[in-house]
Amino acid sequence: MPPRGAKHIEEKHMSSIEQQLNELIANMTPEQIRKVMTQVKTNGPVKVDTRYKARRIALTQLYHNTAPKPHMCDDFADYVNHSDSIRQQVNYE
Repeated sequence: MPPRGAKHIEEKHMSSIEQQLNELIANMTPEQIRKVMTQVKTNGPVKVDTRYKARRIALTQLYHNTAPKPHMCDDFADYVNHSDSIRQQVNYE
């Protein structure tokens, strides 16, 4: 745990850095700002690959569309065997 009042000191330090940066920016010409901004890397939008997620969703939908319901089978053992075979077929496609 930081000593009492340490946060207050840190905030003062940060505000002085911010103040110095603001002064530097105010003194810069548009051309200098442009040069700095071309060298500064920004976190732009990143394309996310969703093929893996789409495949998982498609497999889940395929399983639930083809899997038997418990009331469709004669007994629970038939239901389990049939649903397991459907699951194996879906996973290998």
